[in-house]
Amino acid sequence: MARINQMSSGMRLFFARIFPLPFLLVGLLTLYFGVKGIYQARESTTWPVTDGTVQNSTMEFHSSSKGGGTYHAEVLYQFTVDGQTHSGNRVAFGDFGSSSPSHAQNIVNRYSKGKSVRVHYRMGDPDTCILEPGLHWQALFLPGFGLIFFVAGALMAIYLPNTMKESADQTAPPTGT
Repeated sequence: MARINQMSSGMRLFFARIFPLPFLLVGLLTLYFGVKGIYQARESTTWPVTDGTVQNSTMEFHSSSKGGGTYHAEVLYQFTVDGQTHSGNRVAFGDFGSSSPSHAQNIVNRYSKGKSVRVHYRMGDPDTCILEPGLHWQALFLPGFGLIFFVAGALMAIYLPNTMKESADQTAPPTGT
């Protein structure tokens, strides 16, 4: 509490009003895209289906600046709709990379180069396509992450102003005659 009391009014304003904003914005955007993905995943079970062929299937490692990284399955497939050739690379909605190669390797093993596949595509937009339709648990990660950020930002936006005000009131010199 002593540190809050030592803050200038500008710093208290920053922490009470501005600091929560990035959490709210990131949370809302992530929640929006996550819910959109869940909607598409559920919708994909009713999309038309056509035959396709896996053109390439590899596991790639994407390194991070901190020395680690994640493994991703890169599956490229082609299919034809109304005489037009299309390609896609999405296996499932919400698919993710992992620091362990086993998840990516399992996907690469399921979709080896040259394999015939059933491609589900959005009617009127065949470039929006997928190999494994429906809602899978990994599609819940993005909206869950967004919800956590949004709730954290909302709690900060609600409680920080009161905490800052109470702290400032406790240290204010008494006003008396």
